[in-house]
Amino acid sequence: MKDRLSQLLQQPVTDLKKLFGEASYRAYYRLFLKDGSTAILMAMPEGKMSVSEEITNAKEKPAELPFINVQRYLKSIGMPVPNIILFSEPDRWLILQDVGDVKLFDVVHGADTKTVVGWYKRAIDLLVELQNRTSDIGHRTSTCVAFERSFDATLFDWEFDHFWEYYVEIQNPNVQRPSGDQKIFKTETQKITQVLCQLPRGFTHRDYQSRNLMVFNKELYILDFQDALLGPQCYDVVALLRDSYVDLTAHLDELLGYYSEKSKTDLKKIRKEFDLQTVQRKLKDSGRFVFIDRVKKNPNFLPFIPTSMGYVQQALERLPECEKLYRLLDGLDCFGPSGLAMTTGK
Repeated sequence: MKDRLSQLLQQPVTDLKKLFGEASYRAYYRLFLKDGSTAILMAMPEGKMSVSEEITNAKEKPAELPFINVQRYLKSIGMPVPNIILFSEPDRWLILQDVGDVKLFDVVHGADTKTVVGWYKRAIDLLVELQNRTSDIGHRTSTCVAFERSFDATLFDWEFDHFWEYYVEIQNPNVQRPSGDQKIFKTETQKITQVLCQLPRGFTHRDYQSRNLMVFNKELYILDFQDALLGPQCYDVVALLRDSYVDLTAHLDELLGYYSEKSKTDLKKIRKEFDLQTVQRKLKDSGRFVFIDRVKKNPNFLPFIPTSMGYVQQALERLPECEKLYRLLDGLDCFGPSGLAMTTGK
């Protein structure tokens, strides 16, 4: 492996270190080069190189690797993403600029309130910049795969059903449920889908959260953007401020207000959309964490389910029109003890 990498990079690779790859099928390594520099190797398994980690409604297989396609677009509009050093299709290797190991998660974990709020405001600033630049007609491009796929009713409903299948049924196979419960769930969640589908759409990262934002040279860099698509404006706001890995409940009002101010959106309107999107995204996350455990044999995300379901409960309590869904999930004991995974701010 080192010999082949050395050949591709035209200088000796003296060492390589495997990195933790979260829930992805991809494997990551840090490469140490003879000239003292480092790079990151993304190794893609055979048969899955062009396969999205997330379900999409793309009409056809992308002409090129989505990571490369979206990276080129984001780079062209001045967004901070890692440079691509080279791509070897036969090896299924993508070699990237090394932007270090420090995630936003690492910076805010156990930090004081000023640090937490300060860094999250920077993340909001970057998100608003991303939304503004990608909404500029002069910056849009039909060659970016993100503009060729979108959240629609089928995709939103699939993610709701993913929760029911894995969190409700597979995770709790011995629980007796009334036969009409799933029908109620589908009816009530489809109402949320209908509202979300009516919201204005824009470029959506899809997983803009603390583990996909790197702190490098005192700046934030965006990772894991290959599944970007068109979605509601509030989607990435929910991903950031309702992060399953960082509980920001104590700072939510301040940070959501800050986003409203910076994005010039009505706070009352964005709050309602935010809560509806929270229900959809966090139910999906809870189901996905069980899926990752059962299918990918990775149980590391199970401890973050209580955080996600706590967010759903809080959102539903502010949505009287979703009372039936709240009562259904509560009756199924989906909320349980609060047990949030991590609290930030002292």
